[in-house]
Amino acid sequence: MGARVTRVFRTFNVESRARREISKEKPTPAPRHPTPRRNELAEHPEIEAEVCRKDTRLLSLLKDVYVESRDPPSRVKDGGGEHLPSKLEEKRLTKLGHLGDLDVKKVSKGRISIVEALTLLNNHKLHPQTWTAEKIAVEYSLELKDVHSLLEFFIPFTVQEFPKETKKAIKPIQK
Repeated sequence: MGARVTRVFRTFNVESRARREISKEKPTPAPRHPTPRRNELAEHPEIEAEVCRKDTRLLSLLKDVYVESRDPPSRVKDGGGEHLPSKLEEKRLTKLGHLGDLDVKKVSKGRISIVEALTLLNNHKLHPQTWTAEKIAVEYSLELKDVHSLLEFFIPFTVQEFPKETKKAIKPIQK
């Protein structure tokens, strides 16, 4: 019901309202401010002619200029201080995880994939005497200081079970 009432008021006298709006006098735009540059050129035609004239001496000097530039080849930092072009960067095959086709196949030397990182952290956690930092560095082509930092600051996820008898635990009602 409400839609019918609003529609009536909306369409009431539409044509005459539209004619009234169209017949209103349009506002005139503000006058443009004359710029000093245009006024100066209009007053002095010799300046305008000088601006438009071609200088043959300057054009001949410009034709003699020859610029040749070459970008230096992009370099990649390597651990030993040597620089190798990025296309010739050394890669190694990764130790594949359980994802199969989704696993990363090749990784740059000095880097490891996520699967490898989790594997080496877990191996070190389970068998720290066997999987030492030196062995991990050799096995995964990493620097020893990076492996020490990795083992110190990154810890694989562990599941911890808290005892049920805590202050916040709900105690059963004894009868």
